[in-house]
Amino acid sequence: MATAGPVVVATDLTDASRPALERGRAYAAASGAPLVVCHVVLDVLRHHPLMPHAGENDLLLGAELYARAGDLVNEQVRDVLGGAVSDLGVTVESGAPDEEIVRLAEASGASLIVVGAKPREGARLALGHVAERVVRYAHASVLVAREGPTTGKVLATTDFSEGSLPALRVAGDLARAAGAKVTLLHVVTPPSTALSSALMPFGDTWSPPPASAVEALEALGRDTLASLTAEHGLAGFEQRAGEPADVILQRAEALDVEMIVTGSRGRRGLARLVLGSVAEKVIRSSSCSVLVAREPVHDSLR
Repeated sequence: MATAGPVVVATDLTDASRPALERGRAYAAASGAPLVVCHVVLDVLRHHPLMPHAGENDLLLGAELYARAGDLVNEQVRDVLGGAVSDLGVTVESGAPDEEIVRLAEASGASLIVVGAKPREGARLALGHVAERVVRYAHASVLVAREGPTTGKVLATTDFSEGSLPALRVAGDLARAAGAKVTLLHVVTPPSTALSSALMPFGDTWSPPPASAVEALEALGRDTLASLTAEHGLAGFEQRAGEPADVILQRAEALDVEMIVTGSRGRRGLARLVLGSVAEKVIRSSSCSVLVAREPVHDSLR
């Protein structure tokens, strides 16, 4: 088995980072991976070509700022994790938080990035969380950690596509290594009558498929879910109809899960920028933690 890449936990030194530290340590311990805690200082210091003394002052101030930030990170780690943690590294970077978190994760070959979640307020409604941008741009899996009770229950989602395979594998790892009770969920999206109006200008008409065809597809879906559940050692499965993101959020709340595990549509190159509207809505609206699984996490745990 290959040694797992480090678990990179990003902290902004607020209480929103506490669940990220806790879940990051738990994952690192379960996978045998080292833990790296990262804080990014916004790059607001600039050199002044026409004012060299100001630039020297910035350098001195920057060194003091980074040293103080490192002290604060260590204080938060001791406070949240309760003392010394083996295989713990602390790093302070400078720049845009999402860019530096992704850069550090890729440079270190991280198996998982863990970030906290904040309420979407003000400008974040338009710009999105740092967490959302990290999820979109990172090659590794990303866990968006939120406060919540430890129930030992996990909801894993699948749409039977290649992009959902990492979620299944991570779900299986959680079931075996952590003893989590994992429910596998597939959401059937009903054919939209909106397609009919969209086709009208072209002289085409749309009619729903016959009930027998729908029933056959649903039966195939249940058979596939049963096979995947057995293959990955999961506790059970559900097949529901509706809009995927809405159903996922509703079932997560009804089942009292502590985490949702979902896949990502894009995985390599520019394709990784296409997270998918379902995953984005789940990340934004979920009251529990959400792990967006990508292949590197699975590969590093094998």
